[in-house]
Amino acid sequence: MGKTISDFKEGDKISSEFDGLTRELIVQYGNSSGDTNPIHMRDEIAEKMGLKGVIAHGLFSLGFIVKLLDELVKDTGRIVKTFGEMRGQVRPGDKLITELTVNSIEGDMVNFDVLQKTITKIKIEKDGNLIESFEAEEKGWISEKDINLNLIKTREIEGKGILSYRERPCILGSASLQFY
Repeated sequence: MGKTISDFKEGDKISSEFDGLTRELIVQYGNSSGDTNPIHMRDEIAEKMGLKGVIAHGLFSLGFIVKLLDELVKDTGRIVKTFGEMRGQVRPGDKLITELTVNSIEGDMVNFDVLQKTITKIKIEKDGNLIESFEAEEKGWISEKDINLNLIKTREIEGKGILSYRERPCILGSASLQFY
């Protein structure tokens, strides 16, 4: 059962995470959707196009937004609109985080700001030594622009060391749900 309009108030945040993004899943989505553009399906073609490896389909990422909205309304309402501007590439190994923030409630409608972002692991270091390197480090997915925009962050991983990662928006948008 979905939520009801009384479950929301302005400023509420709702989020979901997906941490299972693989090349195989991207290819499976491409085959299922009919979008077999090789920048999504084959690293060597994506690299020739200057992408440093495959990227996920924009609609694949948008699907996680729609899934979260659908879970909220289940049998209690409907999705009236969803809009998203694709701002950043999503890659294999990324954690995809979808965040909805209630910006207004008008009658039977709840309106949301939508932010979807990726967490891209770069490397783990301990005492100045490289412990583990991820594809982002190996393929040069991190740009000077990422660094200049302060998108590179660190956090301690207990027992392993300091994880460096990039956190950046991939979709910014809005959505509206109508409740019965």
